[in-house]
Amino acid sequence: MKTKIALVVFTLTFFFNQPAIADQETFGKHLNLLDKFGGMEVPSEQILANPCDLAISSEGFIYILDSQDNNIKMFKKDGTFVKCIGRQGHGPGEFVRPWTISIIKDKIYVTDTGNRRIQVLSGEGNFIRSYKIPVEYGTGLILDSKAILFLNTKGFKRLELISVYDNQGNLVRGFGDLEGDSIEYYDFTLIKKQIKEGKIPDSFKNDLLLINDQSGDLFAVHRALNKLKKFSSDGKLVKETEIKAEEYKEIYREFLRKNQSEANPSIFWSLIYIHDLAVDKTGNLYLLLNIPSQMIIYVYSNDGQYKGKLLGVEESIFRIEISNDNFLFALSQETQIIYKFSLH
Repeated sequence: MKTKIALVVFTLTFFFNQPAIADQETFGKHLNLLDKFGGMEVPSEQILANPCDLAISSEGFIYILDSQDNNIKMFKKDGTFVKCIGRQGHGPGEFVRPWTISIIKDKIYVTDTGNRRIQVLSGEGNFIRSYKIPVEYGTGLILDSKAILFLNTKGFKRLELISVYDNQGNLVRGFGDLEGDSIEYYDFTLIKKQIKEGKIPDSFKNDLLLINDQSGDLFAVHRALNKLKKFSSDGKLVKETEIKAEEYKEIYREFLRKNQSEANPSIFWSLIYIHDLAVDKTGNLYLLLNIPSQMIIYVYSNDGQYKGKLLGVEESIFRIEISNDNFLFALSQETQIIYKFSLH
């Protein structure tokens, strides 16, 4: 996807200023594909216009959030379609550009970014309440088991890496050191100059993916750097791990190729090494790599130790989620197919 420079986070100097990437595992374990559903040949109400996130309830219902249709598609665990929840709008149960969905104590929490709020719905999709939050785009945020919001600041007018909001939308605290300095505005001329010089602009260094484990610890992965950080529930840095993935070289080369062939000087391609994160019930962390031709997941233990590489379908996977009974669901944004794999 092409994005304006203000929205992208990347670095042309990853392989110049960072330690050399070592191949942790050339070959990986192939996941066992159990089932799949969705796709293009389905009734119109089931078609996913722009699926952006998915969540799985304790009963096994699968909720797929669609940021273009501004609704939620609800499926049974076997892939049977149940119904659509919500529509475009500004009222209760209506969405504008929703981006993340979570299931917390059998309630649905939707980050309704176009309306700058979080909406809380019942498992059936009935509106319960909403509250305001300061977000306009949904990347780099996560809700924990108490509906506490952890939001990546990206270093924009903030000295902390992550801001914390309570379940009423009130700012509680911030934590985490920035990579580089805080920025007050996006100086496009300076950014372009730094990229040309092979430097990493501070505005690009702190784009994160966030996820909590069941104990409340927070994992933060820098999307354009090879850094994995673990924070305790009170915001203390517990562990920092260097991600060593041979595939990062391929992603970086493709990033350079696209940007070199882009004629418009105001448009850039993002450097995104990691598409999504998931955790299982034992606290293992699953990192979905941004590889269009193959589903590749790197697995780390709760204390940041590398555990192995998993290989799935030969397709570009955009989102992953792990159910309570330890099945991995993978969503293809391109083919709109949802795959189910065994982790047993």
